[in-house]
Amino acid sequence: MTLPNQTGRTRTPHVETLDEEMAQVFANMTGAERLAIAAGMFRSARRMLSSHLRSEHPDWTPERLQNEVVRRLSHGTG
Repeated sequence: MTLPNQTGRTRTPHVETLDEEMAQVFANMTGAERLAIAAGMFRSARRMLSSHLRSEHPDWTPERLQNEVVRRLSHGTG
């Protein structure tokens, strides 16, 4: 299977699998616990991306920075 990327070219999706031990850890969690982990990972990614963009573009306004973070995290659909 191939998927289009942002440039219109196709790419093969990368799929990672969990080892049995991690699969069991996640299976023993509640949905709320798994959602909390995902939300924390998203917040962390947003902070890291914002910090990176701020260091690369110190001239950007906070609004421009936020718009670019949103755009990148929404895969260009935001």
